Amino acid sequence: MKNGNFVSFDRVEWKDGFWQDRYDLNRKVSVKNVAKRFEETNRFGAMRFDYLKTGKKIHFFYDSDVAKWIEAVAYLLQKDRDGYPEEEAIIDEMVDCMAAAQRPDGYLNSYHQQIAPQEIFQIRNHHELYCLGHLIEAAVAYDRATGKRKLLDILERYCELVNKLFFVENSVPFETPGHEEIELALYKLYRYTGKETYRAMAEGFLTRRGRSEKDCAIYTDDRGNENLYGTQDDTTIESLTDANGHSVRALYLYSGIADMALENGNAKLKAALDRVFTDIVNRKMYITGGVGSTHTTESFTVPYDLPNMTAYAESCCAIAMILFATRMRRLECHGRYGNLIERVLYNSLLSSTSLDGKAFFYVNPLEIALEERDREVAVPPRRKEWMPITTRVEVFSCSCCPPNINRMFASLADVICFDGEDHAYVEQWIPSKVASAHGTLELEGEFATKGIMTVRSSDYKAKTLAVRIPEWCRKLTVRSDSTEVTDYERRDGYAYFAVDSAFELTFDFHIAPVFVAANPKVRADAGRVALTYGPVVYCLEGVDNGPRLNQVSVSIDTKNAVCTPDFHGLLSIETDGFRDAEQEELYFDASLADKLPCRLKFIPYFAFANRGESDMLVWVRKH
Repeated sequence: MKNGNFVSFDRVEWKDGFWQDRYDLNRKVSVKNVAKRFEETNRFGAMRFDYLKTGKKIHFFYDSDVAKWIEAVAYLLQKDRDGYPEEEAIIDEMVDCMAAAQRPDGYLNSYHQQIAPQEIFQIRNHHELYCLGHLIEAAVAYDRATGKRKLLDILERYCELVNKLFFVENSVPFETPGHEEIELALYKLYRYTGKETYRAMAEGFLTRRGRSEKDCAIYTDDRGNENLYGTQDDTTIESLTDANGHSVRALYLYSGIADMALENGNAKLKAALDRVFTDIVNRKMYITGGVGSTHTTESFTVPYDLPNMTAYAESCCAIAMILFATRMRRLECHGRYGNLIERVLYNSLLSSTSLDGKAFFYVNPLEIALEERDREVAVPPRRKEWMPITTRVEVFSCSCCPPNINRMFASLADVICFDGEDHAYVEQWIPSKVASAHGTLELEGEFATKGIMTVRSSDYKAKTLAVRIPEWCRKLTVRSDSTEVTDYERRDGYAYFAVDSAFELTFDFHIAPVFVAANPKVRADAGRVALTYGPVVYCLEGVDNGPRLNQVSVSIDTKNAVCTPDFHGLLSIETDGFRDAEQEELYFDASLADKLPCRLKFIPYFAFANRGESDMLVWVRKH
């Protein structure tokens, strides 16, 4: 099943363009601002184990927040070893405090040691194993970047205790974590250290899913009914048929299963993952690549249930989708995984962060109607229908997303190129210089604005180059030295070219504005269309188009569309539309209703909510 691996981000150099700007925004602004907020909210203080001194609030997921930030800084240090002295000093201080606080048996958790020692490994959903998993990933990344093993040694001691309690003695009241993550981390630790114990632990946590009587007994409601879907305990991993439950936890689980399938070559696991992946992409995913249709348990729901105004689409889900898709790509050579990554990158991942890099969304809706916020005038605030926030904030009470975004952007170049056994694959069309195992590849061009990219090399060792054809590409023109190339093979979403050691190929994907419709089973989008331009999904905002966007309809004929460079190098698009005339009557003869011609301005979805509070709409009524 192993098809190769992605070229690591530390072997990729960014070239000028949109994605280098976003990478720089993360390292120069977002990482530093998250650190500032984590200092203010005592997340760093928790990891210094200073509760007895300060008495400041600590939560049981703070360790994971800090761990993801450490991991992000580690990735930055791996690219620029001396570039982040302040952040490195913060990490080293916290590591020293962790080492001093670690219990003799190896246990380490800032909340349970300082606030609730009587609850250590007693409450499944208290995130102890989740926190441990993120700390493991941080420790591996920090050791790789700096050569400082102290944090890794601390976490390996902790892992010895977990192995003892969960697998040797089986002496704790639950058998698998309430929030998956440690599974991915243990595989990463196994690959980094070569120690089989970690692989066995990961496989143990995974194979107990759907089998553990202890875990099933924990999750019952007042009537004794098992609530297993939300915790991914409803079936064994080999028997998965669809995506269920808390969407981030589920995607972390599927990523761990993919790691297991990769290590074991288990065809049954691969088949189960194929079913899950298809269920998500074909029935449960927003056009932006976001997943999770309800804030109630932040979960997947039934197929085609994709409400726009109350979409959850958590920012961490965007990251988890990329984690899942990259692992599936390692299991199978198919362009659909790169297509999904591209969709997430340009839409649900980008929308999570403000254009200035300082603020974040936890939830990424596809519609905002400000008038809906105040309609329940006689309902107490705590009883009102839930609605996502309309502007980004710098820190949340549950702030898992900002540092997760930090670590994703810090290692973003991981997804650009894939080294197969015989040749390289261009997976993402991002200007960069990639040190592939098969030779240096240079990617240049303006993919998301002009749809044109060039790939060249002067030292390519293989005889074939494969490139992913974007799913939105209706026509592909390839040229070499101004001569059109037609003798190439297309297979499973890739184009395969015979090349020499020195070559240059220019690809024209014939990008254009296109209105797309949703499956008619998606009730929320019936009679509506969404504007796309290559990989980018667009939306309307009230700040450009006036209030009550639901009164607007659009012509799907784009011959009069005007594209203008805007929004950090991408485009805004103006096209023909109509606005319903105002009516005095509550109900009226439809044949007498006027529709007033207007021009509508669409902006990239990711850029919404950056110009003050405003209505927003992705799916617009079709005229």
